[in-house]
Amino acid sequence: MPDSDNWAAVAAALPMAARAERERPFWKALAAAWGWRRVVDAGCGAGFHLGMLRGLGVHAVGFDASIAVLAEHRVANLAAGDLRTPPLRAGSFDAALCLGNTISLLPDRQGQRETLAALASLVRPGGVVLLQGEDAGELVSVGALVRTRRIDANTVHVRVFERAGRRVRMLAAVVRPGEEARLAVSWLLASSPASLAKLAPGLGLLPATLPLPGPGGGASWWAAFNVSAR
Repeated sequence: MPDSDNWAAVAAALPMAARAERERPFWKALAAAWGWRRVVDAGCGAGFHLGMLRGLGVHAVGFDASIAVLAEHRVANLAAGDLRTPPLRAGSFDAALCLGNTISLLPDRQGQRETLAALASLVRPGGVVLLQGEDAGELVSVGALVRTRRIDANTVHVRVFERAGRRVRMLAAVVRPGEEARLAVSWLLASSPASLAKLAPGLGLLPATLPLPGPGGGASWWAAFNVSAR
């Protein structure tokens, strides 16, 4: 498992304004197509998607294991909690989200299955569990990969992906040119809609189709499941 506070702090440093403009039409379409009124974001970090959904008129709450990031950003309706033991009432949401490689940060397939079960328990029958990430195995299929993204005129967000046995190690930092920075280290499972669908039987989850393609590219993926009646 990653150092959740260090990793969440690095992730929260990414530039979000352009991302919000790019993603808003997608979330607006999902909320309308699936009739969302109450949504939970599991592993919400600094609350980017909470803010997005609230701006669209959806009542959104979130929880995350990173106490430091939750305290720093002071976003409303946030709670501390583990993916596998959500601190929220069962069956009280139209959808449960788990985005940004959060489910790939779990240490094994059993942990992913337990998380799917926990997310499904939060959603009313007929609601949706929506997952998103990148296939870490595909990212390093031809060798180690470095990804950089400028934050502002003086800082750059850097991530390095490299295979380490059956998992992928992700190193990340916010750096200033000419300076050193300590890297946050995380471990990713190679995950995809197909690998997650194999975990769904017996959990009351049925594969669902997105009403439009999700934002992203390359190794990015989206997976949706309908929650059946219990």
